[in-house]
Amino acid sequence: MTDHGKRLAITVIVCLLFCLGVALTAIRTVSRYQTPGSRDLSTQGMCDFHNGLYFPATALLAGKSPYGQQYADEYPVSRQIPFFSPIILVLHAPLTFLPLPVADVVFFSISVTLVVVLAMLSAHAAGVGRSVGWIAGIAAAIVFSRSGHISLYNGYFTIELALATIAAVHFARRRPLVAALALAIVSAKPTFILPLGFLMLARGNFKALLIGAVISVIGAGLPMSYLAYHEGIRETGSVDMAAGFEKIVDDIATAQEIHMNTHGESPLESWTRLDALATICKWTGGDPGSAVQLAAMMLILAWPMWILFQRRRSGLDDGVAGGTGCLIVVATLTSLYHQSYDALVVVAPILGLLLACTDFWKSVSPSTRGVLGALMVFPAFNYLSTRSFLSRLDLGDLGCSVITSLSGVALMVALVMTCVLLTKKTDQV
Repeated sequence: MTDHGKRLAITVIVCLLFCLGVALTAIRTVSRYQTPGSRDLSTQGMCDFHNGLYFPATALLAGKSPYGQQYADEYPVSRQIPFFSPIILVLHAPLTFLPLPVADVVFFSISVTLVVVLAMLSAHAAGVGRSVGWIAGIAAAIVFSRSGHISLYNGYFTIELALATIAAVHFARRRPLVAALALAIVSAKPTFILPLGFLMLARGNFKALLIGAVISVIGAGLPMSYLAYHEGIRETGSVDMAAGFEKIVDDIATAQEIHMNTHGESPLESWTRLDALATICKWTGGDPGSAVQLAAMMLILAWPMWILFQRRRSGLDDGVAGGTGCLIVVATLTSLYHQSYDALVVVAPILGLLLACTDFWKSVSPSTRGVLGALMVFPAFNYLSTRSFLSRLDLGDLGCSVITSLSGVALMVALVMTCVLLTKKTDQV
């Protein structure tokens, strides 16, 4: 077989693998579809789309706060949503005009399409954007990863956040408006935008951050004002924006408390958390509040931000597929609350590392790149730390703590390795 024939065969195989992965996920989603309002943990198909997007956006259009208990009582949802910026609800509001089953199919199809777009952007950043084989291979890897599979199966908007994060880092210097629009999407989830914003600030992406902040404030402020108008009327019987905003703030505070005390969210009980603080708390028994989490975030980000600042001064920024992107995404995941599905943000730098597409990666030995790549890939493919696996084995408290800490430890080691490598290369300039 000629080289061209081999490449064609590989391309066909990876395309078929991608289609197989999508088909298997779709079958599981349908067979374990969650009827809205159900609390059966064995049927979670599209649960996050229902609880986190469709019904919250429906409530938003009706002028009802999706952060409040009244919403949780009136709609077929598990609970009110935590503090997502309403910008993400506005983006998905058109789906609420469709019957729920149709909206499910449309959202699933959009998510699959965005997997391909994520693969295309990552391939482009790594210099193989014209290769259908590489794009299909990346998309197949995403679909078969735990992060990609669970995002499609549950219907969470992680794929949108991962794509927007990679786009923001990739386009920040050359196309700041595109990066700003991406940042506005990232702002939907504070645990994404906070560390990413600080890291991009140290990187010097001021224009993208400024425009992104304006878009984010407007995108959140308008629907919040709309909610405050209606909530104020319900609270006082007349137009009272102050009362409406006060009600929303109280709702958000209560929703966050409920969210963090939910099984699977608390660091003491979660089997999916990736952040360093959650990993440490599994062993110390602590359950820190928001202030401690923010302080820990700044402490963890201090070294990466210093490196990015120094590399900016030395003109060493090598993009999202290089050491710069690797540092940004790993630090983002490690520094603040993140779940296993968020590991999708590592796609671009892992591909860059694999292909050694930048001078930085070429300067790192293959063995070191292999170890670093394995540490970064592991959380996305860690099927050990899942409810289905853990429930089948009687590992005891110690065994569960070990298994559920592996992803967080892998990312912490990856962050330290990346910081050490980049510090050495920066000092050599």
